[in-house]
Order: sequence, then structure tokens, then C-alpha cells
Amino acid sequence: GTKAYTVTVVHSDGSQKEFAYKTDEAYLGDALVAEGLIAGEEGPYGLTMITVDGEDAVWDTDSAYWSLYIGEEYATTGVSETPVNDGDSFKLEYTRFE
Repeated sequence: GTKAYTVTVVHSDGSQKEFAYKTDEAYLGDALVAEGLIAGEEGPYGLTMITVDGEDAVWDTDSAYWSLYIGEEYATTGVSETPVNDGDSFKLEYTRFE
């Protein structure tokens, strides 16, 4: 890949892992699926992330989902619509409503 980017995953227990990748994909969702970091379900608004780095966040059972940040900013686009540029950093954070 020609574009280098990083992804920080924040798990439900607060632990963090950082991943560094390179891609030629235009969008983050396609790049992360290809890397095997995320899996989910396609819906009307693109991919809904369910599994990230082996951990599931299921809204219907856990009131939880994976938040996407571009840098430190909460993303206003879904993972399928978020472009990947060289040098970008992203965060996927387990988020639960009590």
C-alpha cells in the first residue's frame, strides 16, 4: 500500500492496542476488513462494525457499539465513508450506554 495510517483500538476494559497499516484502499472500512481487524454487517449506511480486534460490541444485547474517531475528533461519517489518507490516525473505541 502507498498510504500509511494507524488505528488505536480501545477495548471495553480500557486496554488499548495500536496497529500500523499501509493500504491502497480509498475507504477505511474496506482497508480494515482487508486487514482482518474489523467485521460487521452491511446496512443502508454501510458497514456496521460489530467485531473489532476480536471483541464484539452488540447494541441489541449490550447497548454497545464501536465509536470511530478521526484523530481525536468523533467521526461524522461511518467507517465505509471515511477516506484514508497517508499519515491519518483513527481510533475505534468500545462505547456502552448504561
